[in-house]
Amino acid sequence: MDFYKILGVARDATPEEIKKAFREKAKKFHPDRNKGSQEFFKKIILAYETLIDPEKRRKYDIKLQKEISLLDNALSKVYHALGYTPVKKRGKDIYKKVFISLKEGYLGSKKTIYYTRKEKCSICEGTGVTENSIVKECKSCLGKGLIKKGFIKIPCIKCEGKGFQVLNPCVSCGGKGYIRKETRKTFKIPEGIKEGDHIKIKGGGHCGKNGGDYGDLYLVVKFQEEDFQLKGKDIYKTVYSSSKDLKKGDVISIHHFLGNMLSIEIPEDIKSEKILRIKGRGYKDKKGYVGDLFLKVIPID
Repeated sequence: MDFYKILGVARDATPEEIKKAFREKAKKFHPDRNKGSQEFFKKIILAYETLIDPEKRRKYDIKLQKEISLLDNALSKVYHALGYTPVKKRGKDIYKKVFISLKEGYLGSKKTIYYTRKEKCSICEGTGVTENSIVKECKSCLGKGLIKKGFIKIPCIKCEGKGFQVLNPCVSCGGKGYIRKETRKTFKIPEGIKEGDHIKIKGGGHCGKNGGDYGDLYLVVKFQEEDFQLKGKDIYKTVYSSSKDLKKGDVISIHHFLGNMLSIEIPEDIKSEKILRIKGRGYKDKKGYVGDLFLKVIPID
């Protein structure tokens, strides 16, 4: 029994880290909140009492190293006897929309996203098997991993093509090898990014199987402004103003997407819808070239 895995801490965890992990695990697996977890809850308490005591922890570490070697050897023998070699499989990629402002895209910035993904179970290290598990030949496929369907053979559904099934799987993940967990990632938005561009976060996807790598996270950029419309590097905005304020020489002020106020002088009397072009006040591309701002001025009486 690996007490470090039960609490989800590293072998060199400090007493403070052990206390914090114990509080989180005890809260999650308390029998009052999680039915059927009484036995695992007892293991959590035992793990804490052992690792928080320096002398008990020292003796346990010596014993643990021997148990790990024995378990690894046992699993290797079982896999070999059943003719099964665990194949590493990369985790799936995740695609999510991320909404940014034109200002964030223009200047470049950092942003943090929270999302849920499959993470490798720390108790069984993604195998779904612990030292308390029993591995038996699958009765459905008789250990072959394949079943006959008509004229073809397909992977056995019961054992997922392994040829064996696990009894008493890992309590934490139910034998899946992963748990769903909210994850926090901070990423950089490059200057001049376009709507629809992808930002790749390596290893930000779901965990792999049998020790396979994590997939990647792809963030699809969407702009959140409603007052401004982006077309290439140019930005379009509609402005409504009273006809009496749209005489030649008058000045209208608008909020620019970068946060400052722009004062635009009316070049001639505007009596009907007109588009004004303000050079160099648009968006920019990744090479640094800046577009223009086009104001659609609509007079109202």
